[in-house]
Amino acid sequence: MKEFFNVTDPEALKSLAIPERVKILELFEDLEPRTAKQIATELGENAARLHYHVKELVRVGLLEQVDTRVKGSIVEKYYQPIAKVIQVKLRVMIEENAQQISDILFSPLRTTEQDLVRTLNRFVSSDIDVRKEYHDTFAYNVSELYLTTDERNEMVEEVNAIIRKYKENKNTDGRRKFKHFNILFPMVPPDPVEGDEDFEDIDNGTEEA
Repeated sequence: MKEFFNVTDPEALKSLAIPERVKILELFEDLEPRTAKQIATELGENAARLHYHVKELVRVGLLEQVDTRVKGSIVEKYYQPIAKVIQVKLRVMIEENAQQISDILFSPLRTTEQDLVRTLNRFVSSDIDVRKEYHDTFAYNVSELYLTTDERNEMVEEVNAIIRKYKENKNTDGRRKFKHFNILFPMVPPDPVEGDEDFEDIDNGTEEA
């Protein structure tokens, strides 16, 4: 069993949002292997339903089968978490799955943008001139940028400085309440660093039985 395991796969992350699966992982604080039936008994859950959650945890790499024991005609499979400590590294998870997450994240925004433009075009093509009202009401911007890490950090700081300036405004006459939403999200994983080798968990010749 590893000491630490960083969750970066979206499917594994989803499992950590399901209470039954979290309870299963928490049950192994004593680090003792268990069968699905034993897990179900200790948690007071239906065995068939619990076995499904165990299979899903194995599928996403959070549980692993560590032993098989034969008792008569019954084959018992024993499971254990992949590591003593399972933690989520959001930065790594986001960067390694940037395209998939950005597609999920921005799909509603793209639909909203298309619907807004379509509605405004209908208004603008009518006899009512709403262009000035739109100018004073909405501000909508979706852009794709190519930035280095330094440029990204510089841009974030500049935008935050502007927001801080206007956040100091008080609710006084002549001011309307606006909601501002701003997100800068990577669309692809970062380029690999030259000479950066993958980490290997090697025990220098020592093995555990």
